[in-house]
Parts: sequence; C-alpha cells; structure tokens
Amino acid sequence: MAFVRLARAAQLAGRPDVVILDEDLTALAESRAEGHALLGRLERAGRIRRVRRGAYVLVDPTGNVRADVLDLIAALTPAPYLVSGGRALQLHGLTDQHFRRVHVLVPRPLRPWSWRGDEVRYVPTDGSLRGGAARTRRTRARVAAPARAIADSLRHPGWGVTLAQITQALDMMLARDPDFAGRLAVEAARDGSHASARRLGLLVSRLAGPDAARALLPLRGDGKASTPLQVAGSAGGPIDPLWRVRVKVPRLAGLLP
Repeated sequence: MAFVRLARAAQLAGRPDVVILDEDLTALAESRAEGHALLGRLERAGRIRRVRRGAYVLVDPTGNVRADVLDLIAALTPAPYLVSGGRALQLHGLTDQHFRRVHVLVPRPLRPWSWRGDEVRYVPTDGSLRGGAARTRRTRARVAAPARAIADSLRHPGWGVTLAQITQALDMMLARDPDFAGRLAVEAARDGSHASARRLGLLVSRLAGPDAARALLPLRGDGKASTPLQVAGSAGGPIDPLWRVRVKVPRLAGLLP
C-alpha cells in the first residue's frame, strides 16, 4: 500500500515513477518518522531506488525502472532549464553517438548528479531559456530544438560534441528543413554573438551553398578580426573572406565540401 500511495502521489504531481520526499512523504504517513520508516522498508525490499538525497525512482514488480535520466531531469530541475548539446542531438536523431554526459542550461549553479552511468551537469547561462525548446512527446524534459542544440554544441567545445558530429547534424537538418538556416539565425541573434553567426554561416554556406546562409549575413558584426572556426581553436589556417572565419584546413578536411 505504501508503494501504491507513492506511485499515485508521483503521478498526480506530473512526474510518474519519480518520488520527491519533500512533496510526497505526506502521502505515506501522517508523521515524518513513520514515513521514513516505510521508505526504508520499501528500499530494502527493492521497490524504490535512491537517485540522490531526497529523490527516488519506483521499481515495478518485475524489477524494472521506467524513469530515465531525462524524466529525472524534468522532475528534479527547477524551471527554466534546457537540455542541450549532444544528448539533445541524440534525441532528435542527429547523431548515433550516445553522450553519457548530459548538459543542462540553467540560470544559476546547481549540483551535478549521476544516474545509471549518465552524468548530469548544470551549466549556468545568462542567456534566455524561454525559447529554443523542442516540441516532443518522447520526454517531459525541456530539450533544446535542433538549432539551439547545434549552436550550443559549436559554442561549447568542452561538451564533447566534435566538429564532425556538429557538421553531420547540421547537414541532416539542412536536408530536412528548408528554413533551418533561418532558425540558426534566430539562435545567433538571441545569443547576440557575432562569432556564433560567423561560424554557423560558414558551415551552412559550405554545406548548402552561399544562398542558404543569407539569413546569417547581417549577424556577422563589423569587427575585422578573424574568428576561429572552433572556440579556442588554432590561430593557423586561411581566413574565409566573407565570414571572416579562420579555418585550419587539416581539421576541416573531409567534413565539408
């Protein structure tokens, strides 16, 4: 009965199979002491599993846990937030690489945590988190739309998405969506970064032709200094005269036409 009460409380709270003690403990018993005692019995019986302090997942009678890391992010992360980078690209079918580190954009620092081999890292940002989320029924978590995920991956090389993976994802989206370059321009404008607009513009023009990248041209800025294709990339290589991006040829070889 204790398990049923917890399952019902989690379902009513809109986070199926994820228990948050501060909100759900009263569903178990009238006193906190009795509630904690019942939790201990459920955990020893293998019917709940601890995620982090104050948070558990329910284990069904067959021993399976249905909540995945994105369900947990949705339940445990205060809004606004946005799952971006490699895990977002993976969710959208834009890479066959599985990213064990999940990067979540948030307005203030939060402690990282891990679940079943996945590491959740929160990345504070001053940028807007209200837009850029994808509409998907695959998860309750707020996941970055492809344009935001690609722009963020290019902006944060430390997230582990390689230039080859970014280029592949971009090429796939340009083929899927005729207006995708315009969506990238919206992201670059929201970010307010001339460097992002230049990098994205160069990649789009190389993949789909100069006309496809026209929406990004006004966002290049007036600065004459060149921008490396990769953040903190090498200073070597020729400079594209239109986008003012420095491209180290060996790194780009085989990635673009």
